[in-house]
Amino acid sequence: MTKPYMRWSRILWLGAFLVGLGGCHEGEFVGERYPLWTQEGATLEFPEDFRGKVVLVAFFYVQCPDICPMIAERMRHIWFSLPDTAGVRAVMISFDSRRDTPERLRDFAQAHELPQPGFVLASGRPEVVEQLLQRFGVVVQKTPTEFTEAGEAYFYAHSDALFLLDGRGRIRKRYSGTEAPIAEVVRDVQQLRREQ
Repeated sequence: MTKPYMRWSRILWLGAFLVGLGGCHEGEFVGERYPLWTQEGATLEFPEDFRGKVVLVAFFYVQCPDICPMIAERMRHIWFSLPDTAGVRAVMISFDSRRDTPERLRDFAQAHELPQPGFVLASGRPEVVEQLLQRFGVVVQKTPTEFTEAGEAYFYAHSDALFLLDGRGRIRKRYSGTEAPIAEVVRDVQQLRREQ
């Protein structure tokens, strides 16, 4: 039987390993539309509904014990460091669409004090989210499912990444999600806003 701390150390090691995997697939999302649902229960077309805006994008899942809350916190710090958030959106897309209902996404946003309406938390059908993961070059590895008294339990190791999209939906930059240099991201956001 695997000791819990050994299992977590393997998961954290794999997560750190995945940080360096997956390329940034540059280019414009020409004609691509990915239907998602949001924490408000609304539907959106990604990235079409964000055309004309500078967008920070990260992938996560609600039950993540470590990296995802750190990414959310880093994005929140970036948001509050921006001198002006007009024309900017922060989008967090869950790849655990089976569990991450709009209600759970909303609870995550509230628990991490993610400002509304600037932050959009979303998910979608597994095949849609998988296409987005591939498009962004994000690597996700699900751990084996276990069954406990509380029900089904599983976790994901995944890339630690934060992306910056311009108003045309082009991926312009990739940072570490947990360690993105706040001042640099703010400068990059402001530069993209000036280009529009």
